[in-house]
Amino acid sequence: MKYFLPILLGFSLVGANAQTSYDVTNRVVLENEDCQLTKTSLILPVPQSNNYQTITNLEYSSGQVLDAVNSENKYLRDVKVSDLPGIGESYSLTEHFDVTLYPMHIDMSQFETLYPYDTESDIYKRYTVSKGEYIDIENQTIQQVSDRIWSQSNENVLTYAELCYEYVAENYEYLNPNTGIHPIAEILSDGGGDCGNLASIYVNLLRAKKIPAKHIVTVRPDGTYHVWADFYLENYGWIPVDVNMKLDYPEGNFFGYCRGDGIVMSEDICSEVEFDSGEPYNAVLLQNYLFWYWCSSGNRVETSHRVSSTLVSEPPACSVSEVGAEQATILFPDNSGADAYRVRVFDTASLLVAESKVEASEKSFTVESLSPGTEYWVEATPLRYVDNIEAQMTTSSISFTTAEAPTAIETVSDGAPVITATSGKLSVRTSSDSQLSLFTLAGQCIYREKLASGLVQLTVPEAILILKITDKDGEVLTQKVNCN
Repeated sequence: MKYFLPILLGFSLVGANAQTSYDVTNRVVLENEDCQLTKTSLILPVPQSNNYQTITNLEYSSGQVLDAVNSENKYLRDVKVSDLPGIGESYSLTEHFDVTLYPMHIDMSQFETLYPYDTESDIYKRYTVSKGEYIDIENQTIQQVSDRIWSQSNENVLTYAELCYEYVAENYEYLNPNTGIHPIAEILSDGGGDCGNLASIYVNLLRAKKIPAKHIVTVRPDGTYHVWADFYLENYGWIPVDVNMKLDYPEGNFFGYCRGDGIVMSEDICSEVEFDSGEPYNAVLLQNYLFWYWCSSGNRVETSHRVSSTLVSEPPACSVSEVGAEQATILFPDNSGADAYRVRVFDTASLLVAESKVEASEKSFTVESLSPGTEYWVEATPLRYVDNIEAQMTTSSISFTTAEAPTAIETVSDGAPVITATSGKLSVRTSSDSQLSLFTLAGQCIYREKLASGLVQLTVPEAILILKITDKDGEVLTQKVNCN
């Protein structure tokens, strides 16, 4: 006698730890209540490195990693025919890995040219077709809605993709959480579904117009679940769309957005796996686990699943150093996910005073021509180049205040220096060893030198300068001099 029960989940909870790294354990436990087991099969999806994450150090307790048929997805399968748990005993399958998650926000203005799809490519052939009752591009409602939106978009692929995102968010509700992916006709009839089913409507609408699209199936580090959608632009790459977030935050923009808090366990739905060699099974949602068991008597086997994680590192932040009267240096942290940084500097009136894109390998960026004694704040956004797309990650905000410029305050000791200035020439006579410094009115130091007693003559800009002399006793003379 053979029993099987695939477990399918797909609900969304808000909460994010973006651009972070975790140590993750993914485990399913089978508990034998009253069976004389003859065979068991447990399956866990195996996450892969992709646009949204880097997976390293994968280890598993037993079994073998296999490829899903005609898919990029992988899964861990453990088939046992010996050492099976007796009545009242349990058995577990565990995988352990490290993951770094990347948030993603894509500025659509970078797509200046839209290219026709390569209809012979694997991406086009795989992600524009129907998948039974779950992705049914011949569905009458899908056909009617897609035709109407396609006309509104003037047959522009990017406009159509955004209008479909807005349409799903405006016309369907979040319903039936924790019930798996439903057939598209059922989702439309119900008036919505959970995050995975809302993504299904979106994917169906895009595939109806032969735009490659797919589900992105995730488990969060805290064990909750989420699904969003991706669509493909030829010569650029995959773009995330989170319809469910638009329902949660109607004023937000989640077109070209990934929160960066979900571990991608699989891409697309209806993955064909084998629960035993030569025994295929259509896993509609490869998200947490699947199990099967065979027994000669009894009928009660319980299973439980848990994802646990330890936070390894949080998003690295930029910092400010070497703040002067007219300049400051922004330091970039070591961040393996960043290819470059976009730096924007604002004053207290929120006016943009400087902007630059800097390669992450340069480690720093110096902002110049600032005003002395002024407060500024900086937005430093790490950028990742994914395929041919520039994606923004979590922004660091930093504030700083520039130093005050020197002022004309005179504190003169006995034997004060004699200073003469005219037409770009400056003469200073001192009676003891001292240090001479010259500043612009904005506070930039243009000259600093230790002087022996006597006369020094300098060629200087024809401008008003601040002169500062410090003698051996620490006495200071600060004076404004006109060198015009």
